[in-house]
Amino acid sequence: MILSDFSVKHPAVVTILLAGLVVFGLIAGSSLNSEMIPPVGLPIATVLTVYPGAGAKDVERDITRKIENQLSSLAGVTEMSSSSADSYSTVSLEFRADVDVGSKLPQIRELLNGIANDLPSGIEGAPVVFIAEASGFLPVFSVRVRGDMDAERLTDYLETRLSPALARIPGVSKINLVGGSRREARITLNATELESRGLSALQIYEALRYNNLNVPAGNASYRSRELSFTTDGSFSDLDDLRNLTVGFGDGSYIFLKDVAAITLEPEPRDIRVRSGGDDYVMVDVMKRDEGDTLEISTRARAVLDEIGRESGGTIRYAVISDQSEITSRSLGTVVETALTGLALTILVIVLVLHDIRATIIISLSIPLSILFAILGLYGTGRSLNLLSLSGMTVAIGMIVDNSIVVLENTYQKFKKSGDRRLAAMTGASEVGGAVLASTTTSVCVFAPLLFLTGIIGIIMNDLSLAIVFALAASALVSVIVVPWLASLILKREDQMRRPKALKAVEAAIDRAFDRLERAYRRLLVAALGNKAFTLLSAVALLVASALLLTVLKISFLPPTDTGEFELHIETPAGYSLERTMAKVDELDALVASLVPEIEASVYYVGATGAISMTGTPNRAFGRIRLVPSEARERTVQEILPLVQDALSRSLPDCDATVLNGGFDSLLALGTGGQGFQMEVYGTDLDAVTETARLARDLLARDPDVFKTDLSVRMDAQQLYAELSQSYMGALGVTPYEAGVTSRILFGGMDAGTLRVGGDDYPIRVISDVASERIDDDTLNRLSIRTQDGRLVSFAAFSTVESRPALSRIDRKDRNFSVEVRGYLRSEDQAGVSSRMEAAMSGLSLPYGVKYRTTGTSELIGESLGSLALALAIAVFLVYSVMVIQFERFMQPLIIMASIPFCLIGVVLGLYLFGSSMSIIAMLAVIALGGTVVNNAIVMVDYINQLRRDYGLELREAILQGCANRLRPILMTALTTLFGVLPMALAHGNGSEVYAPLGQAIFGGLLSSTVITLVIIPVLYESLERGSRFIQSAATAATELEINE
Repeated sequence: MILSDFSVKHPAVVTILLAGLVVFGLIAGSSLNSEMIPPVGLPIATVLTVYPGAGAKDVERDITRKIENQLSSLAGVTEMSSSSADSYSTVSLEFRADVDVGSKLPQIRELLNGIANDLPSGIEGAPVVFIAEASGFLPVFSVRVRGDMDAERLTDYLETRLSPALARIPGVSKINLVGGSRREARITLNATELESRGLSALQIYEALRYNNLNVPAGNASYRSRELSFTTDGSFSDLDDLRNLTVGFGDGSYIFLKDVAAITLEPEPRDIRVRSGGDDYVMVDVMKRDEGDTLEISTRARAVLDEIGRESGGTIRYAVISDQSEITSRSLGTVVETALTGLALTILVIVLVLHDIRATIIISLSIPLSILFAILGLYGTGRSLNLLSLSGMTVAIGMIVDNSIVVLENTYQKFKKSGDRRLAAMTGASEVGGAVLASTTTSVCVFAPLLFLTGIIGIIMNDLSLAIVFALAASALVSVIVVPWLASLILKREDQMRRPKALKAVEAAIDRAFDRLERAYRRLLVAALGNKAFTLLSAVALLVASALLLTVLKISFLPPTDTGEFELHIETPAGYSLERTMAKVDELDALVASLVPEIEASVYYVGATGAISMTGTPNRAFGRIRLVPSEARERTVQEILPLVQDALSRSLPDCDATVLNGGFDSLLALGTGGQGFQMEVYGTDLDAVTETARLARDLLARDPDVFKTDLSVRMDAQQLYAELSQSYMGALGVTPYEAGVTSRILFGGMDAGTLRVGGDDYPIRVISDVASERIDDDTLNRLSIRTQDGRLVSFAAFSTVESRPALSRIDRKDRNFSVEVRGYLRSEDQAGVSSRMEAAMSGLSLPYGVKYRTTGTSELIGESLGSLALALAIAVFLVYSVMVIQFERFMQPLIIMASIPFCLIGVVLGLYLFGSSMSIIAMLAVIALGGTVVNNAIVMVDYINQLRRDYGLELREAILQGCANRLRPILMTALTTLFGVLPMALAHGNGSEVYAPLGQAIFGGLLSSTVITLVIIPVLYESLERGSRFIQSAATAATELEINE
């Protein structure tokens, strides 16, 4: 073989190439970003529009529909969804996987500009377009901050000192400050004074707007110079505001201070951050996809420590979430697992080969292949994460197989010739083609997984790519490095000196293998003599495992314990922020008493998540950080149901949902959320809402569901001022004037900026009736100026009433949509989905109303289809490689018969370990499809050689060939088994994700190896005797025709 011959003849070249691989591999490893999982970036662009004070129905009618209609013609969109809630609208566009979403943003903005004039004038700025990425919604590092100063000074200090320092850290995309307080210039209008002086709120607002201007006036010639000219008429202090002329009456000017109180006050906060009954400011650090989680968190802590020293200890912080800790602990667990697997693999090699030099040669293939895989990951822009490291861990036991085959053949040649160089070249040349073919079958199994897209592609790509790089490197190492080292250090057994104790151990191992080989011969003779019984027994085991498969729970990914959990809290509709805050403080104390393992906690009152678009007074979001797993006795999975049950019993008027955090929370951003989800959709909103309510009732009866929820609330109320067009027309009042006046008086409106020195304060106009109860008397007290200058009360043309309203209106592909969600006690997503499908099929749905499972349940179905297709492609590629190798069509089919039997061990392994059938476990089935055939290839190829080269009879060739190949087959199987055993038994952060992969591979390889050693010889003999019978019959028929 050219490569092996070159490596033996040019050792200096190989040495320098290996040195380069080591150096550049280490550099690449230190340069790779470290993170929990790969970036979850989906091909989704979202349009956000903020419309303060508007109800969900108005937002849906005036904004969402117009944006949907305008963007519906955009090419490459596979699904359009929208959500209209109080004060904001979001429209999301999901594109095909092959579309570059970033290149679509200019086109989207251009289309939005086309309807800018059709959108309400009250929206805040223009609609904002952004690409949906998990890194933009889940901070990598979050701290709660408190200081010995008032909230405004603390917020200002954090904005001017801390935020810029954190933003300068490489890889940081944004710093979010939540719960801070700023001052505003507040103008509180006195409704009684306005009425008595004949002024309206709208007059005051317009006076503020028109008297606080800087107007560029172009260029002007001044003292022989051409200068830009600006008229500066802006307010510079509170006295300018107080002395602003707003009217004239009774022979004198009316100043703003005559009808309003003007003060610098803290802005009303939409979101309060609470913990232990105190206020805090949350600092959330967001990272770009290319950012390194470990480096960002390390530098962020250094910045915070510096701020603490700089402030003399007056500013203190507590870490609420640090992905670097989770990441480093998880990566440490998988590295420890990999090193344990490496040690066990080397131990197996030493015990079986009895040769430390041979062990060194084979063992070197592992680090060299891993370094090559790291280089490959670096070159393809990947990162070191839980999945890529899991792939390398799986590959450790498989890497040595090629080197074992090459070295064994080389050693046999060396014993005969005594020439190391010649043995290295001829030994590698004889089996080099088979090694490359065997590696190709393994690579063919994982190659289709590299083309999966979406969230399953994100999970599978890095894991598969790491295995592909490691296996490809192992093939190169076996035909280049192994011959090179063998030609330099290999010695015959009689030339080596070993202690007597070691020789005794080696002799005992050899005797054990000899006894095992004799027992295997006897078993094989019995199996060949009872083919029907043997095959039926194997098939019976396969059927039993298929039945056991129905007992296993099916989930997308198993739940993890990363030491964090979340609380989603909703108080009754109409609760103010203060009432919700009091309820959250009560809940905080209850959770703290239930969970002494809490290290730190924080609650965002008025927010639905860590990153919220607008404040929602009756909602809150809690983030709980536990002490490390080694410092507590309970897992997160044990704590969650206890907290959920206690909150449901102790706070019946508070709807609280307790969910896992950390890895599960991050994954939920890409899967649509945790739990079971079903979407009810149609053209009639009332019919859709009613059907969704029925679906929720059905879901609540499921034994695995502990809580249900709808994406909309039915008990929401909205206050409407019904304006009479006829009265308004007769009085000379426009709806615009009435609406703006209402907003000024009840909600407040921004009226520019007050610049005092270097500080800017927003000017906000509100009235003293904003804090009062609204009734008919209130409308009588409020006035608006008509077109002819008269003042009329609101009661003259309007009435006020409270009406039921939806808290949110969702649409998907321009159909109304309501999501039904159920939170599960177990991992059995598939079971809940099948039971819910059966229950829904019994309903008589209104015309045009349909339903479908979404979220994780939908992803499980899609994943099963994608993985089944990948497995089918992989099996075809493996078969093609074997047909090319054997130049036959039937013998590869015999070899592939070993693939289904790996299912026996896969199912049994998962069942015994109590794991569910997740997509990670399904990956094991695909991986085994390319691994288990290798042993069968070795066996069949050797039997063919004995028949072809030595003329042995069929039965004798089978018995001798299988017995002779038993040791190398068991050795390669043992190295893989012991390589993944630590993974199967792993405990610690992140191990829940990859442990099922090790469990399934261990069980599947064990069962397929045992059955392969028996079934393949039986099928081989049956096929060959059948072929011989057909050939004999055909020959006899031909001779008969000739004789006739």
